[in-house]
Amino acid sequence: MDENLSFKEQEIKKQHDLLELRNLIAKSLSKGEKTDEELKKEIPSASYEDILAVLKNMLSLKLIKKEGYPVKYSLSEEILKTLEKRKEMSENDKNIIRVSIIIESKSDDKTALREAMEKILSSLKKDETYFVYDSSLADIVVHDNLFSTFISSEVSCPDLFSLIRLIYFYGVTSIDIIKPEKLTIPISDLQNSLQTMVDMVHGYADIIYDLKKKNDVLSKNIK
Repeated sequence: MDENLSFKEQEIKKQHDLLELRNLIAKSLSKGEKTDEELKKEIPSASYEDILAVLKNMLSLKLIKKEGYPVKYSLSEEILKTLEKRKEMSENDKNIIRVSIIIESKSDDKTALREAMEKILSSLKKDETYFVYDSSLADIVVHDNLFSTFISSEVSCPDLFSLIRLIYFYGVTSIDIIKPEKLTIPISDLQNSLQTMVDMVHGYADIIYDLKKKNDVLSKNIK
């Protein structure tokens, strides 16, 4: 793991990687029951220990079931229905970009943090610009005397501009592109996207300038 990442960032990355592994296992099991050894062969990028840990977690959440000898894992009936629903959603989704995102936040007020993140999640689900496949709000943890949590979601966007908007307005802290492998961008979409980024940069620059002026004033008053 990258030593340059902070402890909090490492924990978020670890949880995100485990969620991704859970998705890979679910995808594999959707094709039929498998032993842990068979899953390891299908997902060589994951360690055997991580696969066992995720399987244990999925069993506790009743996402999968196990039976027979040697033990074979299969998806629960409820998850099979969910996958069928996701397939139908995908067929109805005309958006060309699909991403997996993390929205992380922290606060010294646990209740305010929970309410704020629930509001963000609710707003994202209601935003007609996007097609939300699934989303979840992680349990709140404490690190460096602050409460911390994150939203994990899979979202599709109609164009590059809406993707930039998603990152900016919802405060996305991590993003992985699911599709497409290549993207043709109309000049109008590129123009709008670049202008949004320019506005963001100038907005931050104005904030920094205002803060610097206030700091200079305070420094003079102290002297």
